[in-house]
Amino acid sequence: MTRNSRNFSILTLVLLASAAAHADTVEQHCVGTGSGDSRAVVAAADAFRQKLSAAERGKLDKPFERAAAIHWSNLPIGVVPRDGLRLGDLDAPKTAAVRALLTAALSACGLELFDEIRLADDALIPLDTRKIGWGASNYYISILGTPSPKDPWMLQVGGHHLAYNLTFNGRLPGATPLFLGTEPISFVHDGKTHAPLQRQSAAMSALAGAVSQYPQAKLSGTFTDVVKGVVVVEVPGQMPKGGIDTGFPQSYPTGDADRGVRYSALTAEQQALVKTALETYTALPGQLLTQQLVKAYESPAALADTFVGYAGATDLSAKGSYVRIDGPRIWMEFIVQPAVAKPAELHYHALWRDKLSDYGGELSH
Repeated sequence: MTRNSRNFSILTLVLLASAAAHADTVEQHCVGTGSGDSRAVVAAADAFRQKLSAAERGKLDKPFERAAAIHWSNLPIGVVPRDGLRLGDLDAPKTAAVRALLTAALSACGLELFDEIRLADDALIPLDTRKIGWGASNYYISILGTPSPKDPWMLQVGGHHLAYNLTFNGRLPGATPLFLGTEPISFVHDGKTHAPLQRQSAAMSALAGAVSQYPQAKLSGTFTDVVKGVVVVEVPGQMPKGGIDTGFPQSYPTGDADRGVRYSALTAEQQALVKTALETYTALPGQLLTQQLVKAYESPAALADTFVGYAGATDLSAKGSYVRIDGPRIWMEFIVQPAVAKPAELHYHALWRDKLSDYGGELSH
């Protein structure tokens, strides 16, 4: 065995051990909290609405149509003003009712990310010299359509670096578009260290490192953000314009060219890393949604047509480092960007879309 091959074998073993431990952590930690059962979420939504004034319900309730659904963003509210009910305006009983609703709709990990991303945003408040609206208060909730155990409706929760778009009773199970981000990457709050996207970054980095031995895994070009996110128009000297999902419905790559390495070309151990990475995203909604989507994404036919690609540093240590999982339905991205508040530092963006069931498949036909 050559020195290089021996080093690669050692690296592979380290990555696999890390991924195995990570998978156990995700499974043990994320299961629980809400099942995502439509009836339970409807009951929690109704209980929340009953606590609101007529004016508040007017802000919360939106029609389930394209114009309302695509009005989410990962940008701060000073750049992209939000529709919906601002969480920072709610009193304690109403805040508790929102918590109960999210607890019914999300897994333990989904709820934890909701908390940690908002804590990260609070850490940016002292640095908000441009008054662009960082802070945990500036997150919003909307209900699109009428909460029902049978008819389609949507729960939308988000703000800077967070967008949960959960569709219930849609044509297809709908947990997407789902956007996650964090700045700073790691921070301390009340003596505890938080790293909101640690599970996603560790799994995607392990995956990129494992597939980097395949030349076709290296994607061409450079990456500055997720590819299929909100549509932003840069204006020199001004705040960006746009910043919502006007690119929906998205178009996606086809064929084999520049999509990465096929799942079928990977070893069994590397294939396990693909599943671990995608499950750090799919574990965020309630368990019923997760189970249906993982079944679709990890079917033998779907995996046979799934690609993994990367660019930049596989350990996600430099700006422009990028990892993607691209299948018949699944589209998951992870990108490293320069931080906004402290440009010498880095921050993360992550996106999960479903090529068929964004918005529950209700808006693309």
